[in-house]
Amino acid sequence: MKDRRCWLSCFVLAFCACGGSSSPTTPPTPVLSVAGTYAVVVALGQNSCGPVTVATQATSVTHMPGANRFTLVHGSNSFSGSVTTDGSFTTDPLALNDAGSTLSVVLQGRFSTTGLTATVTVDVVPPAPASACRYLVQWTGTKQGAPNVIP
Repeated sequence: MKDRRCWLSCFVLAFCACGGSSSPTTPPTPVLSVAGTYAVVVALGQNSCGPVTVATQATSVTHMPGANRFTLVHGSNSFSGSVTTDGSFTTDPLALNDAGSTLSVVLQGRFSTTGLTATVTVDVVPPAPASACRYLVQWTGTKQGAPNVIP
C-alpha cells in the first residue's frame, strides 16, 4: 500500500510539472515604441520674424518601449519630451541663441506607425530695441526601418 501511494504521488507531481492542463495563452499587449531614424521634410509656416531659413536635418528618436519620455535629435539640437500612448507628444522648451537673439523652441505633434508630424514653434527675443516674434515650422517625418508601435 505504501508503494502504491508513492507511485500515485509521483504520477501527480509529474502530471502537474508537465503543465497538466492546456489553457490558452494571451499574447502580450503591445506597448508604445517610437525609437528610430526619421526622414523629416520641413516647411516654414506662419512667420512674424521676417526672413527665416529652415532646413532638413538628420532626425532620430531615442525611446524605451512603453516609456512616456523620449529624446528627439534634429541636427545638433536635442529635445526631451513626453509622449502618450496614442502617439501625441510635446517637447520641453529648448533655449537656443542665434545672432544675439534668444530662441525658445517647442515641438507638438503625433507619432504614427509610419512616422511623425509636428509643429515647431519658435519664439524669438532679439536684442533691444527689436520686438519679439514667432515662426512655425511644419515637420512631416517618415520612419526608416521597422514601423512604430502605437497601441
